[in-house]
Amino acid sequence: MIYCDYAATSPISELALDVYQEVARDYFGNASSLHDTGGKAKDILESSRSMIAKLLNTEARQIVFTSGGTESNLLAVDTLLRASRLQGKKHVITTEVEHSSLYYYMKELASQPDIEVTFLTVNQSGQISLSDLEKSIQPNTCLVSIQHVNSETGVIQPIKEIGELLQDRNIAFHSDMVQSFGKINIEHLIPFVDSISISSHKVFGPKGVGAIYFSKNLALTSHPVSTNHEYGIRPGTINVPGIAAFSAAATETVADLAKNQTHLQYLRNLFIQKLKCDSIPLQPIVTANQCPSIVGCVSDFVQGDYVMLEYNRHGIAISTGSACSIGASEVPKSIQPFITNLEEGKRFVRFSFSHQTTEKNIQEIVKVSNAIFKRIKEERRGYDEKVNW
Repeated sequence: MIYCDYAATSPISELALDVYQEVARDYFGNASSLHDTGGKAKDILESSRSMIAKLLNTEARQIVFTSGGTESNLLAVDTLLRASRLQGKKHVITTEVEHSSLYYYMKELASQPDIEVTFLTVNQSGQISLSDLEKSIQPNTCLVSIQHVNSETGVIQPIKEIGELLQDRNIAFHSDMVQSFGKINIEHLIPFVDSISISSHKVFGPKGVGAIYFSKNLALTSHPVSTNHEYGIRPGTINVPGIAAFSAAATETVADLAKNQTHLQYLRNLFIQKLKCDSIPLQPIVTANQCPSIVGCVSDFVQGDYVMLEYNRHGIAISTGSACSIGASEVPKSIQPFITNLEEGKRFVRFSFSHQTTEKNIQEIVKVSNAIFKRIKEERRGYDEKVNW
């Protein structure tokens, strides 16, 4: 199997698996317990917290561990809303192209009488307009939440510029960086946000673990459910083995970030070039600012789910979009700027690569692509001849 769905999840690394097993076996105590067994688990937890903080060039106290990207997004937004000192109805700004975990949560917030939500559209390049954002700001705007890298198109939003726009207005800024962490450099963006969400299983760590970064400039309030976990921000017993494995995997991944990014850019360019040179009827979504690990494509004439199954039949794993949105009937709003009608949107598939993807893999994918679409064209030609007869 050639795996090309790293935007959905990644395999756990050997290092992360070894760390998980060791900590689960030897440091099984509850990190909140006061005895020595709990204290040893607490030491592992805080060491892991420091490791994640170092990757973001921030302080350990600013890292809160969660059960994954979705909880990180929801908990960050909820915490920032509770931290707002605005009285009366609160206004939130987000986009129509957020990850489903945030988009539908924002839809739910918008149904509440004390919260108003503005959903920004994106331009033909898949990015928001800074002028539209500025025009949307109201006196009661307390929070902006905008994803860094889109999981379907790989489009990168201008986080630094957004942060600069908001910083003088006393508006909290959250960014979902689950897709970008470990793929492109995000360390330089930390001064421009108030919180970010990241996830373990996107960077070769175990599933069920994530984290939030909170700016030290925030005055955070405890979770309504009384708890002594994670500085009172999150209820629930801490998954120390998972967190230790997450920090090990993330450290290993980020250490090779520059080299991996160069490798991914090479693979992306090679793949797009081969699709064009071989006249394969897959049109890649290409724009100015994209994460090199993601290549979204629109087939000329075949529905995406059928294309995905054909690749799977040939031992290649791709997807038709975000794994968290599979089964949804709507065409993702993130790809709509790049298509002429919604019917095209149903022909979308996504290839996503990692440092484990090789040039040989790309060559094999192109070879299989030629075979798949040659057979489909022949079947269509035979059908058309039969109908015309």
